[in-house]
Amino acid sequence: MFEKIEHMNEVSSDEGHITISLNSYEKAFTDVQQILEFTSISLVVEGSGHLHIEDQVIPVKHGDMFIIPSGIPHTYRPHSRRQDHALVVYKCLFNAEILRDWKALLPVGSKMVEIVYKPDKCTDRWLHYEDRHNIFFEMVQKMYSEYLKRYTGYEALLVSSLVQILVMLQRAAMNSENPTTINKMEEIIQFIKCNSTQNITVQEVAENFYLSSSHFQRLFKRTTDSTFTQYLQNIRVQKSCELLISTDIPIYQVANQVGYLDMKFFHALFRKKMGITPSQYRKNQSR
Repeated sequence: MFEKIEHMNEVSSDEGHITISLNSYEKAFTDVQQILEFTSISLVVEGSGHLHIEDQVIPVKHGDMFIIPSGIPHTYRPHSRRQDHALVVYKCLFNAEILRDWKALLPVGSKMVEIVYKPDKCTDRWLHYEDRHNIFFEMVQKMYSEYLKRYTGYEALLVSSLVQILVMLQRAAMNSENPTTINKMEEIIQFIKCNSTQNITVQEVAENFYLSSSHFQRLFKRTTDSTFTQYLQNIRVQKSCELLISTDIPIYQVANQVGYLDMKFFHALFRKKMGITPSQYRKNQSR
């Protein structure tokens, strides 16, 4: 069930209307997904819960920030109906038209440009960031205050603050040497190694680290130069090699212990990675 939102309060200016609004929401457990006709920047400022977006459910907590283009059904919900499980979200809604004169400030072909100006052509359905140092929280809070007070010139401040947020988010996304990114990838890789024998999926790992699947896969590929599936297969084959050398258990048990029940697939994968069959590998190592 979706609720389609096509209108919102507009900020008036001398030249007409600037389509932008700032709101703070305490989300309810029963909230339905909304289809907005505006680009949305949302920031979780209190509590934790889930972002229900299209057919995905993403765990969220304080500091999670999402840019969601128009037409994508989504809503936030707390973990439960209990009052002590509050989930508060700041949301900025805007029409890309108000940023037409600022487009040159963002790198051509960047995900930010695509998600804001060409959402129908963007391969990513949304963008996710983490505000670990409350930098964006302070900026959004000031925007919200300006929106409520509406002092003289607040329209210009809202738009300039929005541009500043987009530029800073794009800068953060381009900074592949960000220590936060490196630390998170180290945690992710360790998690995969510890759980490689389990039936783990991209979606499960991404949700465990509060990332969207698309963002996780881009980050993982950029860091390891391999896909999640390739990396997991390499770990499992490496472990199977260790078992083949150090034990005399049957090959089907080796396959089972590293996470494969399909023996035909295991044999094909092992031969692809190692160039020989598991039995040949064991025989060669025992010489």
